[in-house]
Amino acid sequence: MKLTMAKEIQDIIAKEGIIAVLEIESEQNAVPVAKALLDGGITVIELALRTQAAVPSISLIAKEVPQMYIGIGTIIEPGQAAMVKKYDSVRFGVSPGLNPEIVKEAVAADLPFAPGIATPSELEQAISLGCRAVKLFPAEGMGGLSYLKNINGPYNHLGIKYIPLGGVSVNNLADYAKFSPVLAIGGSWIANKELINAQDWNEITRRAKEAKKIWVDNR
Repeated sequence: MKLTMAKEIQDIIAKEGIIAVLEIESEQNAVPVAKALLDGGITVIELALRTQAAVPSISLIAKEVPQMYIGIGTIIEPGQAAMVKKYDSVRFGVSPGLNPEIVKEAVAADLPFAPGIATPSELEQAISLGCRAVKLFPAEGMGGLSYLKNINGPYNHLGIKYIPLGGVSVNNLADYAKFSPVLAIGGSWIANKELINAQDWNEITRRAKEAKKIWVDNR
């Protein structure tokens, strides 16, 4: 069975460790926030398809900040996987939940994909679809690292990798970094929409540096 996310893609994400989750409401902020993250050492983003500015932001970031490894999040509707795959700069996609039809669409579009899971049953369904990298969402809402360790137990021999998102912060990042099945963490606090709308690029860079240091020091 074809994997939904090839190991070489996983390796690139794992090397960086931090995925900044972005909700961009104005296209004019796309390039500055990408540059602010890059200045802080973060080179992977999950650009959420929750706003009208999201799709135009793909091309803007790809052109002006080519060092950024672009992932697309909130892929939850039919046709979205194929749509974003048309952009050569899009490297992977993720969803907050597990919809088998969306996973199949991503595979058909040849878009490396990690669906969201929250329970053992969802994880088994993801595994049956060829997923070996999944998002755990909402990570802290489900019980945090303790829950992740418990859910991973029966499947550890399969080498499943996780991207915890939802409640991950500087307060618990170190613990997640120490758990080897964690591929990377998704962080929305690093460049949340309030900071982006306020154009507080210095604070975003500071948070990026802080998160990257914690990851590197504890990995």
